[in-house]
Amino acid sequence: MDFDKIEDIVRQREQEVLARRDKAEYEKNRDIRSELGLMKVEGHETLGRDPKSNAIINTDKTGYQQYIQAREKNKLKVSETQELKNEINELKEMLKLLVEKNDK
Repeated sequence: MDFDKIEDIVRQREQEVLARRDKAEYEKNRDIRSELGLMKVEGHETLGRDPKSNAIINTDKTGYQQYIQAREKNKLKVSETQELKNEINELKEMLKLLVEKNDK
């Protein structure tokens, strides 16, 4: 390979890296509220007010995903706890039956 081809490849890779960095910087700094037509809520970076319905809308997708995951974890814990309680109650009933049989 000659030096010019290598230089072209390096320039192309550099442009790709810069483009990805610029896109990441844009995503970091963009305000989704204005893109959605929402008014800013003072003191809250991720909340916007819908001018038509006057509703407050949370635009924090990451926070929402974390909330959904936490809610699912909590549902699973509650379900597992209820299942364990049911199993304990079954065991109690079995023990009662065994005790009653032995007493007769």
